[in-house]
Amino acid sequence: MYVSAKVDKEKCTGCKLCIFACPEPNVFVYTKEDKKVKVNESRCKGCGLCVTVCRKEALEIGS
Repeated sequence: MYVSAKVDKEKCTGCKLCIFACPEPNVFVYTKEDKKVKVNESRCKGCGLCVTVCRKEALEIGS
């Protein structure tokens, strides 16, 4: 089991950079209702690429 990414909904602007940066398919899901991304924790391997590209610092790995 991997440590997965966590999204801070207050900071996320829904830019979708994390979706494009992630090497694994279907880890991030954009929700039209709140215009934010959610993490499919069962697919995330905790590589941290999403954290690197997030301009709003809305993502972290782990806790």
